[in-house]
Amino acid sequence: MNLNNVSLPYPVLGISDDVFPLLAEDAVHFELTADAKAYTFNINLKFDNADIQKLIDSQKAEYSCEYECARTMLRCCERSSQPCFSIVIPRRSVNGRVNFNCFVSVKEPIEHYTNKGFNDDYEGFSFNMTLGDILVAFPQFHYDADIKYDKLQAAGSFMQIRESNQHDQVFFDISGNKIEILLPPSHYKLYCNPIVKGAAEIMHSSLVLNALTYALMNIVGHDQTTWAKTIYYRLDNEEGFSRTELEEPSCIPGLAQRLLKDPYNRLFNKIIMSNPNQTEE
Repeated sequence: MNLNNVSLPYPVLGISDDVFPLLAEDAVHFELTADAKAYTFNINLKFDNADIQKLIDSQKAEYSCEYECARTMLRCCERSSQPCFSIVIPRRSVNGRVNFNCFVSVKEPIEHYTNKGFNDDYEGFSFNMTLGDILVAFPQFHYDADIKYDKLQAAGSFMQIRESNQHDQVFFDISGNKIEILLPPSHYKLYCNPIVKGAAEIMHSSLVLNALTYALMNIVGHDQTTWAKTIYYRLDNEEGFSRTELEEPSCIPGLAQRLLKDPYNRLFNKIIMSNPNQTEE
């Protein structure tokens, strides 16, 4: 259940300013562990409302966590009397994005529900709550199972070079899950030469950098591709990066260089190391 931009006929903590105090920024915390067979999500929830806590303590309400994966049609719900979940999802059960929605929901009918934290708009009102009605709606979060998180900084995790008979010049295709650098047959034959393939510094400062710069300039509209989700994840989670850099075209060339860990510096150092006997003029 996605409650973004949804209003309900009764006040819910976590939706707009229905109930005070509002949820803290750390109301939802999750950690992931994974092995070859499954993902394990350890989720901890937090809110500060005495009236709702009393309903949980009296077993009239409970915590719930719904998770779903659209690509595999997975949809599950787990319930708990405690603000924590350990959810194990087999790898074969998910593909792409897995969405999580956590709530405090009504477990037994509650007549004339009121709350000292109600917004003044609800002053004097009470509500008859039925099984499944929501008391707290925690912020939604997600996990992209198709992103190789252990290889995020490797260009090969979101980019590939391949041959194309449909182009007579180098072409960048960003419509799929990877940024594809398409080489015409004559170029691809040269690229396959071990000497060329072994020159990673040159590849990163030329083909790869140009392709990434092009992709960043056109990332809007490609949000659901794996390459875009990979880049968004890095911008959101790595120190020194921000999505706002994508909003200013003049920032994008520098952003591409930083995402590739300064390919020009590696190129220059490679040239110097390849000519150790060359003296500076």
